[in-house]
This record gives sequence, structure tokens and C-alpha cells, in this order.
Amino acid sequence: MFITLEDGYYTGLEGPDKVALICDHQSWGYLENLVGLVPQAGCLTLTYRQMMRAARDLALVWQDCGIKRGGTLLAFLPVSADWALSFWVAIILDLTFVPLNPMTLNIDRWRGHSYPLDLLDPTVVLVPTLREAITFDELYPELNIIVKIVCHEQKGFLHNDWTSLEPPATALARARLIGGQKDLPPRPPRPPYPSDNEDRKAVLLFSQNSPDHPFKGCPLKASNIRTTMVMNNPWSSSHKSFLVTCPSSSSATLDAAMLAWYSGGTLVFPSALFDAPKTLSSVELHNCTNLVCTPSNLEELIKDPSRSTRKLDSLKSLVVHGGVVSANLLYRGKEALQSGWATSSLTMAEGLGVFGWVSSWTRPYVGLSGYSDSIGTVLEGSLAKICHVDNRDNIVSRGQEGLLHIGGETVIEKYIGDVEGERFYQDSEGKRWFITNYLATMDPEGLVRLTSEFKTYKPEADGADVSP
Repeated sequence: MFITLEDGYYTGLEGPDKVALICDHQSWGYLENLVGLVPQAGCLTLTYRQMMRAARDLALVWQDCGIKRGGTLLAFLPVSADWALSFWVAIILDLTFVPLNPMTLNIDRWRGHSYPLDLLDPTVVLVPTLREAITFDELYPELNIIVKIVCHEQKGFLHNDWTSLEPPATALARARLIGGQKDLPPRPPRPPYPSDNEDRKAVLLFSQNSPDHPFKGCPLKASNIRTTMVMNNPWSSSHKSFLVTCPSSSSATLDAAMLAWYSGGTLVFPSALFDAPKTLSSVELHNCTNLVCTPSNLEELIKDPSRSTRKLDSLKSLVVHGGVVSANLLYRGKEALQSGWATSSLTMAEGLGVFGWVSSWTRPYVGLSGYSDSIGTVLEGSLAKICHVDNRDNIVSRGQEGLLHIGGETVIEKYIGDVEGERFYQDSEGKRWFITNYLATMDPEGLVRLTSEFKTYKPEADGADVSP
């Protein structure tokens, strides 16, 4: 995981002084003491050097507080600099990063299930404000967490054992003394064992069928996490900026962040929650090349009246995450946002980087229209097959509809607590598979298209449940 950040850190002529993160909804002076910024007018903009140094310093401070490698970090945060920094710290310290929906800590608005955090043994938690901190203590009193952080609250208003994200000056000074001189390239502390251990649990995402269903934890090993190539296409510029409107707990956000930082690009968050006018403004202001959004986000962007006043010609790629996406929506989105091309994408908590596009596929199969409702082809290291809904051993012919099964090195082995374990199985050749809840087709060229969701349970004679 750290190698991914390191590759992006040194990529390009600017090296570590290129921009890694832009947060339009946070001010330039936010985290000034931690990052070392001089407050100015404008939004928060951090370079790779600033991100790495701040993450390194936080890692050293947390280690002094008792955080050990291999622990678990809970991030109840919206998309923000806090979210990004906590992710970098988790990578440096080999912590399992768990991005969670902060709305689940709003008792007045949330009516769904709570997360099964007792199964995770967390050591660090981050929440936005004191209100969420109080709710967290009420919902999860049994958790023995070492470091509890409120990101947006003055120190004098904190209670119990909660602290602020920016450490005290003395703790920061000690961390910087250990970390090295400011004029040296910041290097994170190295563990006594390989940091990129393929079998370690790097990220845990939660999947949920609906608010009426319980959360299912998806533990992703370092070997499971691979950014898709869906946004690497011939129309992209050499330096990519990825504007993301998906929620902080979404697999699509994690995927886009990893791809942006691996390629030495810039990750752009226009707002904490989706806002169409702010998104369009950010595309124009930062000359964003890649837009990652959901179908509902795209509908709002198309309808927003401010769109006609924005210059959006920097946009090369529009990627829509969220299950079945119609060709009509992609066409309208491409035309409205003036993007070079548009495609749907399937990124799941159960498997990142299964499908995507490589540049050699893009022109022939997206064609002159510049858009495709296919989620791409199966990437190297992954597996996919389309099976009869009543028989997982019966693979349908190319072009026929069936239930989509995915496998390979990017797919998790099971949910935590072994919830719905029947969706995971091993075939006669020893290959592991996961049964999705999508009906799909695969054409003769290997391009996969989702046709609809499949929600009916129909177990096989041996009792194995072959559908979600």
C-alpha cells in the first residue's frame, strides 16, 4: 500500500511538490500547525510533500500514544482533508482503514442499522464534531479505543478522552525531531516487517443491501486492493485530477483516491456532501480531467442551471459508479458535461478492480460515440463468469443473460462474522468465487454489461444459496 503512495510521490517533473489534494469546502488555513501552511484566501490545497509530512508526524504522535501496527482505524468522516490524512496515516502504520458513513452517528436522521464494530477491535476513531463523539460513546460504549479524535472542535470544548486532530505543539516537535529535518524528503517510519505484506487486512468496507438490512463487513487485504484502469484512457492528460462526488464510505471513492495518488494526480473534493453547483464550479476552477460520480449525482449535474455558465472542456473522462447505468444517461452526461468519453463502472466492497478498460480497448469498443454502458473487460488477476441463476456450475453462452460471479485476487474471501457466507464458494478447480446481485451479459469480445439487479433467493438442491 505504501508503495502506491511512494510511486505517486515521486512521479512527474514537480516530484513531491505537485498537488495531491484539493478540498474546496475547507479553508486554506485548516490544519495550519500540522501541515505548516501560511493561511491565505482560498480552499485547502496540499502537496504530496505536505501530505506525507503531516501523515508521518501524526503516525509518530499516535505511536507515542500507544497505537501499534496492525490496529484498526475508524473514520466517521465526510470526504475531506481529515479523511485523506487519516487514510495516509493508516497506510504508514499498517492500520486497517475503515471509512464509515458519518450520518450513522446522527441519531435524529439515521434509522438504519449500526455498524458491527465489536468485530473489529478498533484502536483509533475519528469523528467530525463533538455531537458525533457523544453519539459514538452512546452507541459503542464497549469499545476500548486508545486514540479518539474530534476533527472540527476547539480543544476547550472536548470532553472525556477525546482530543483534536492537530496534536499539541510539544508532541509535533518531538515527531518532527524523530522524522527528520524539514529540508529532507519526508520518509515514513518503516516497520520491522515488510509494510506491503500482501496478506494483511488493509481496508475494511461495509456493504449493505438496504437500510433495512444489517451491514456486512468486507475485509480487503493489500493483495485485494488494486485500482481499476477504467479512468486510464487515451484522452486523459499526463497530469490527472480526479473530482469525486461519491460518499466517503464508498468503494468508488477509495478506488479513485488510490488511482489518483498512484499516478501522481490530484484528488479533488468539491464539498462534504454532494452539491451540483459546487461540483461544476470545481471542474472549471481546477481544470479537472476525471469526474467520478453516481447516477443520481449525474442526473442533478445535467439538470443544474449553472452548468451552461461553466467552462468544462478540461473534462476528459466521466465514470459513473452505481450498479446498472443506462446508455441514455451516459450519453446525456457526456453531452452535457462535454467529457471526452463516458462509461459505467462496477466497484464493489467485495471486490475492487475486477473490471475496467485498458487504452487498447477504448477506441474500438467505445467508438466514435465516446460512451459505453459496459463496465469494461475483466482485468488481469481477476475472474468473472455469467452463470444460470439456478445453477452456479452452468455458464451461459456469450451474449446471454445470467447471474454475474466474480473471483480472483481482488475479491475478498468472506464477510466478517461469516454473514451470508453462502455467497462465497470454491469450484471444482479450487477457484474462489463471489455471487453478485447483478444479472449481466458478456459479449464475444469479453465486454460485460449489467442488465438488472437480481434479488430473488433460490437455493440449489444442496442448500447452497446461489443468489444474493
